[in-house]
Amino acid sequence: MGLFSKDPATHFPLVKGRRLDGTDVQFPQDLPADATLVVVLFQDALDPLADQWARLGDRLREAHGERFAVIEAPVSSKKMKLLGDLGTLGIRGQIESEEERARTVPLYADVKKLRKRLKLKSGDVYAFLLRRDGGIAWRGEGDIDMDEVQDLEAAVAEVLSRPVPDPTDHPDLESDGEPEVEGSADDEPGEPSADSVDAVAEAEEADAPERPSAAQ
Repeated sequence: MGLFSKDPATHFPLVKGRRLDGTDVQFPQDLPADATLVVVLFQDALDPLADQWARLGDRLREAHGERFAVIEAPVSSKKMKLLGDLGTLGIRGQIESEEERARTVPLYADVKKLRKRLKLKSGDVYAFLLRRDGGIAWRGEGDIDMDEVQDLEAAVAEVLSRPVPDPTDHPDLESDGEPEVEGSADDEPGEPSADSVDAVAEAEEADAPERPSAAQ
């Protein structure tokens, strides 16, 4: 059974994360390459299946060089970010190499709202091939099969053959690169929205037509 909606998301939502060296990032603005395979894990710990996707990405990186990158992105509650290094202690304990450490970027978001924005049904591990502007060029789910490998290889070649979009072309960003929907009052001055995933999802719910009340 497919784990994606029949009407899939066109762009990866704006979401903040923190590399294991303590560097804060926001995707898609801080995507490291023209084509990036982002392996999303809806759990706090790393997963062997996610590692399989990442190893496939490593193979593609050998073919395409610095224009292609891989990120493993376990999704954690926003509250975990407040714990600093303690919040990623379990993940750090599972990492066996500097390469794996460099590609691991925990994301901090409301899990339910992130799933909604990505139009996912269920499952723990997903792979998204992203353009510079966060556009989703390809997506995979669960176990890897040969058809997916071939489709991903073709999608990477297609992305790299086209002009590179500007990171600020994301539909949730203003022309100046700032989020269209303001975040919470906890945002630090001068920073983008602390959780654009939440802000946009809440705006969508507010714009939805009100259902008529049941007859008394």
